[in-house]
Amino acid sequence: MANKVLGDYKKLEAEGRYQVGADVPKVTFREIGKRGIHRLDGYEKASGQAIYTRDIQLPGMLYARVLMSPYPHARIQKMETGEAEALPGVRAIIRYDDVEVKDRMLNGCYFGPEWVAPRLAGWALKPVHPVLGDQAWYEGQPLGAVVAADSEDIAHRALRLLKVEWEELPFVLDQEEALKPDAPILRPEADNNLIERPGETIEKGDVERGFREADKIIEFRAKRNAHLWAGAELPSVVVRWRGDNLELSVHEQQPYHAKMLLSEWLKVPMNKITMHSPYQGCAFGGRGNPANNSENGMNILAALLARRTGRPVKLLYDRREYFYGESGDMMVGDFKVGAKNDGTITAVQMKNVFAVYMGTPGIDHFVENTKISNLLCKTSTADVSKGPAWWCRCEQLPNTFCFTLVFDHVAAELGLDPTEVALKNDGFEDYDTTELSKYKREHGFPDRDSLRECIGAGKKAIGWAEKWHPPGTKKLPNGKMHGMAFTWNHEWDDTRGTGSGAVMIENDGTVSIIGQQSDIGVNPWTTYCQIVADELGVRYEDVNIKPFTLDHGYALMSPDGSANLCTNGEVLRKASQKAKKMLLELAADKFDGVTAEELDMKDSVIYVKAAPEEQRTIVEIVARAMPMSASVALWTKPPVVASAWHNQGLWGRALETGRPHLCRQAHFMEVEVDTGTGEIEVTKVVNVNDVGKAVSPETVEGQMYGGTYMGVGRALTEEMVWDENTGVLLNRNLLDYKYATMLDCGPIETVIKETGMGHGPYGAVGVAEDIATVVPALLGPAVYNAIGEWIDEYPITADKVLKALGKSQERD
Repeated sequence: MANKVLGDYKKLEAEGRYQVGADVPKVTFREIGKRGIHRLDGYEKASGQAIYTRDIQLPGMLYARVLMSPYPHARIQKMETGEAEALPGVRAIIRYDDVEVKDRMLNGCYFGPEWVAPRLAGWALKPVHPVLGDQAWYEGQPLGAVVAADSEDIAHRALRLLKVEWEELPFVLDQEEALKPDAPILRPEADNNLIERPGETIEKGDVERGFREADKIIEFRAKRNAHLWAGAELPSVVVRWRGDNLELSVHEQQPYHAKMLLSEWLKVPMNKITMHSPYQGCAFGGRGNPANNSENGMNILAALLARRTGRPVKLLYDRREYFYGESGDMMVGDFKVGAKNDGTITAVQMKNVFAVYMGTPGIDHFVENTKISNLLCKTSTADVSKGPAWWCRCEQLPNTFCFTLVFDHVAAELGLDPTEVALKNDGFEDYDTTELSKYKREHGFPDRDSLRECIGAGKKAIGWAEKWHPPGTKKLPNGKMHGMAFTWNHEWDDTRGTGSGAVMIENDGTVSIIGQQSDIGVNPWTTYCQIVADELGVRYEDVNIKPFTLDHGYALMSPDGSANLCTNGEVLRKASQKAKKMLLELAADKFDGVTAEELDMKDSVIYVKAAPEEQRTIVEIVARAMPMSASVALWTKPPVVASAWHNQGLWGRALETGRPHLCRQAHFMEVEVDTGTGEIEVTKVVNVNDVGKAVSPETVEGQMYGGTYMGVGRALTEEMVWDENTGVLLNRNLLDYKYATMLDCGPIETVIKETGMGHGPYGAVGVAEDIATVVPALLGPAVYNAIGEWIDEYPITADKVLKALGKSQERD
C-alpha cells in the first residue's frame, strides 16, 4: 500500500494538488458538535409555511399534463389531436412529431455531448428515451403528446380526447429471460437486450488460486426485487419566459445540472436561465437523474409549452404516473466464496444480472474496506419492459446487498461469530489494517481501529454477548423464534464533489451564506450556519442562508453522494476564514498599536487576544469599512464578502489515485419470526456510525433513524409488482406499495463514533446514504439466525418464510 497509494499522495501533496482534510486548526468549537441548535428550516416546515415547487402559482399560469403509455411495449401508429385541441381551455398541444421534439433524446446532452463522450465512454445513463417519442418501453412512459390548458382538469380531459392507434409489441419483464436468445428484442436498433457498457467485469487477483487456498467453498444465489425511489412530493415544474430569458422553479436535486442540460437542449445561454429551487418534498437520489422524464424531461416540455403559449406553465405528474422508476438493485446474483476455517475470505466470485439500470451498479465498492485479494465480478444489465432503474439513496445498494450476504454466509457455514469474520477481513483493497495504520500516521490522522470500536459499541448496545446463538435454537416465551444479525461497511464517500459559495458580513453585523442548493430534508443549512459561526466567531443566530435561487454566481454542491458536508463544509470553512481575515485587517486600525494577527472574534465581537476587555463590535468595523464622503456614506456601505471553491474529488477518488476509507459503520438487528404465519417483526436495530466528526449530532441521528426505517421497508415490505400477462405495474399508489413507518420497526438505538479519520473538514465523513443502503441486507441473516434457513430473495415476506420452512401458506 505504501508504494501504490501513499507514494502517490505524497507526490500530489508536494505539487499542492491535494490537501489532507484532517488538518483541523481548531481543537475546541463553540457551535460545531453542539446539540440543541434549532433547525434553520424547522419552523417553516412544521407550521406549513414552507413553499414547495407544486405550491407555486403565477398569474396567467397554464397547467400541463403528458400522455402516458397504457402498454409495456407499444408504438403509436396514428394520433388525432383535433378533438382535444377544440376543447375550451386548451391552449397548446405538442405532439411527438412536432419539430421541437421529433427524434430528440433526453440523454446525451448531460454536461454537453462534447463533455460526455471522452469521459463517460458510453456507459452512462443507458437506456435512453426520447423527450416525447412515439414508442413506449414500459407501461406509464411519457410519450405522444403534452397538453397545456387553463386548468389541470381540462388538460387531463384533453388527454382522454386524443385518438391514438397503438401497435402493441412483445414485452419481457424478467432480466434473465430478457437475455435468452428467443426473448423479444425491445430496442429496434439492437440485436439483443444486453445493455453493454465498460466496466462490466471487475477482476482483482486470481480467484481460482483463492479457491484452491480455501478450506471451504460456499455457493448460493440471491435476488433483490424492485422497489421505488418516489417519495411524498409529486414531480412538477413551473416555467416562464421573460423575453429570451428562461425562469424555472424545479423539483430537482441538481438544479445547476438541470440548467446545463436545458441550455444545451434549448440552445439558450446559461446566463439567461434562472433556476429557483423551492423546498423539496423528497428525493432519495431519484430526483437526480438527467435522463428521467419526470425531471429534466418535464423541464424541457414545460419550457417548450411556455414559449409556444407565451404564458407560465406548470407541468405535473400524479401519484400513479410517478410510480414508474425503480431502484437500481433489481438484480439476480450467483455467488461462489472461498474461505479459510478462521474466517479469512480468500476469493469471491459474483455473476449478477441487473434490469434496466441506467447508472453503474456500484459493485466496484466491494473491496474498499476489505483485504480480500481475489475478486471476480461479472455484471450484465438487461433491457426489460420496466421503468428506468436508478440510484435510490445510493448506487451501492447492490454492493451492500452482496457484501452482507457474502460475509454472513461465510460466518454461518463456518460456525463463526460474524463480527469476528468482519474484523478478520477488514482493510482496504487487499491491504490489511497494518497498512491502514501506516497511512493514518503518515497523513496526520488518529490511528484508531474504527471497525473494532463500532463493533464493540454495537455489541454492547444490543447485548450481543448475552443474546447471540446458533441458528434456529432460540424460541421465545411467546412461541416465536428469535434471530440476530450484524453487518458492516466503510463509512460513505467523502471524496466526491465540487462546490462554490461565499460568506457576506452584512452592515448590521449579521452574516449571509451565498450559494444555491436544493433542500431534500437532510438539514445541511443548519450545519453550514454552525460551521460559519464557528469559523468566523459569530453567534449562530446571526448567520443565515437563503439557497433557493441560482442567479448569483455560486452553486453549492447538490445534495447527493453523501458528500455535502465534506465539500460544502470545506467551501464555507475556507470562505469564512477569508472573511475573518479581511475583517480583522479592517479592525486593526480601530485598536491602538495592534495588528490583525493579535485580534480574534467571539460571539460577534472583535477583541485583542492579550487584552480581551478591549473590544469592538462587528457593526462598528463593517459600517466604517470604507472611507466615504458624508453624503455617500448615508446609503453606501459595502459589506465584507469572501468566496471559495473546493473540489473534494470525483467518484470516490482523489484526482488520479485511490484514497482509503478509514471510518467504518456497524449495524445490528433483532427479529422475531412466527413460524406458524411466517410473520417477521423487527424488534430492535442498533446503528453505529463513525462519522469522523459530527458537526450537527442531531442531524446525524436524523439520518440514522430515517435510514433505518427506509432500510427495514426495503427488506421487509417494499416491492413493485407487475402483472405478468399485461406488463402493468399493479401497486402504483401508497396504499398497495408498502412503505415502512415508525410502527413497522422496534426501538432504534443510534451510536455516533467520532474518530476524526474522515477526509472532510474537521475529519468528518458523509453519513446520509449509507444507513438506508446497508441496513436492508441485515434482514436475511437475522431470519436465518431465527429459523435456520436462508431466504436470499428480498423483500423477505411471510410466504417466503413459510416456503423456507416447508409449509404452504393457508388461505381462508
